Amino acid sequence: MVYWIIRNAVKLWLYLRFRVKVEGVRHIPQGGCILAMNHRSNYDSLLVGVHTPRKMHIMAKEELFRNKFGARVIAEMGAFPVKRGSADLRSLKHSLKLLEEGGLLSLFIEGTRSQSGEMGDPKKGIGFLVAKSRAPVVPVLIQGSSGGWFSRATVTFGEPLVVQSKEYEEIALQVAGAIKRLA
Repeated sequence: MVYWIIRNAVKLWLYLRFRVKVEGVRHIPQGGCILAMNHRSNYDSLLVGVHTPRKMHIMAKEELFRNKFGARVIAEMGAFPVKRGSADLRSLKHSLKLLEEGGLLSLFIEGTRSQSGEMGDPKKGIGFLVAKSRAPVVPVLIQGSSGGWFSRATVTFGEPLVVQSKEYEEIALQVAGAIKRLA
């Protein structure tokens, strides 16, 4: 109940802040699935999360969980902490469990926001999760989220990828390419 109240309030606020356009939500399959996204602004996870047909879970930098009240709110919304800059086995295991249980897991394949506005190199973590879970991957392109008030923000969900490779770096590059092709 709290989740849906917060989600709808955030969605309303985003529609006041941006002229939001969303395409391809129908591409999100039932069952365990990874939403692989680019990352340009703090609004990105919100823009995607309020448009998914079910609760989205997302890795969020552990620094966001230092404030107890804030940590409770973002955890209620589906976020869980990840230690950036290292292989965080706890968050990886949690991610695999979510996927196994049919959850919708999203992550920013670059690991952090792009400062240039261009998509950076993908981290191998996306490759690891895809190889281990064998879950379909929906590429998601977010555009315009770093613009000013009333700018156009677009979220495009691509068709799911079923990746056959077991090489983490190769998988990461395939997913990054699929995101770029949505432009």
